Parts: sequence; structure tokens; C-alpha cells
Amino acid sequence: MADCNDSPQTPIPSELVREDPSFADIVIEFVDGLEDRVRAMEEAINQSDFEALRTAAHQLKGSGGGYGYPDLSTTSAELEQYAKAEGLEGCQNVLNDLKSLCGRVVVGDGE
Repeated sequence: MADCNDSPQTPIPSELVREDPSFADIVIEFVDGLEDRVRAMEEAINQSDFEALRTAAHQLKGSGGGYGYPDLSTTSAELEQYAKAEGLEGCQNVLNDLKSLCGRVVVGDGE
């Protein structure tokens, strides 16, 4: 996938890879899986399955930070809260923000 920092087009590199480039391979796997995660969240919203959405958002909240993407964690935490409240419109809006954010995620500077 390629789309909360300075501008909507600014790439978001992994802070983990910035600190230790040896983690690049596992971060690549994480980034490669973002599209599937977002697709599953979209499906959960389409089915009004707020529990599945909450679980997926919670998992991304934890892993996003772990892989060096605190903005993913913050946005996923917001989505998790809307899912807990079963706020469909809020879920849709935050998921759109999350999709845009995921599109901007890159592994390292300039990748």
C-alpha cells in the first residue's frame, strides 16, 4: 500500500528502521501486510462487525508502534474507540484517515 505528518504526501518512514536498519526486513513484511489489514477493517465496517473491527484496530495499534509507526498506533487507537462505541460514521471517517496514513508508510527514508 502506498498513502498525520507534515503533508498528505509526505512519506512516513519507520522510526525502528531509522534507529536500527537491521530491522528493515521485518518492517517490510509489516508494511506489505497493511493493505490486507485495512481491507479486513473495511469488510468489518461493511458488515457492522464492530467487534472484529475493534480487534483489528487494537492489533494495529500495538504493532504500528512496535514497528516504528506511532501515527498508525494513534489513529488505530481512535478507530478502536469508535468501534467500541459502535459509531459507524466515526469508524468510517477514521478508517479513511488510516488508509491515507498507510499509503504514506515507507520502510526507510526515501524508500
